[in-house]
Amino acid sequence: MRRPALAGLLLLALAACGREPPAAAPDGPPPPASPEPPAAPAGAERLAFVDGSGKPRLLLDCLGGARPALRASVAEFEKIGSEDRLTIGAGNQAFALVADLSDPSPGVVASGAIDPDLLRRIGDGRPVSAVYGARSVGPLRPADGVAPDGFVVRCRALADG
Repeated sequence: MRRPALAGLLLLALAACGREPPAAAPDGPPPPASPEPPAAPAGAERLAFVDGSGKPRLLLDCLGGARPALRASVAEFEKIGSEDRLTIGAGNQAFALVADLSDPSPGVVASGAIDPDLLRRIGDGRPVSAVYGARSVGPLRPADGVAPDGFVVRCRALADG
């Protein structure tokens, strides 16, 4: 019975001195910081897809060279050792890319051949989403002021090389 009374007196004494008791530790770990998206590779064309608040959630890069490729990055996804497929959805069609689990970039980075049908759907303004394991983002749209048709034209040019 004395301990609760002593604890109450201690709290009153601290309050009288202008001090507050130490704050209780929050439940669970702190929320993760929003990872920075990886930089676009030199010579690549990039299109950022954003959510309703304007936050970039999915980055698509068209890479030229001897083996043109489409690369997708979702910084908020966590790599899963047994999952090597990132699926990009455009409208009602899905396009599979191979996740590079050894890529040091934050989140999941995946790539595959540049698919003309995916480019057409992006150019048509279809909503875009990404799925990896049990996680998904979308529907997403290009960032404000960015026309997807410019990206599509430049990406096709890189693919035709």
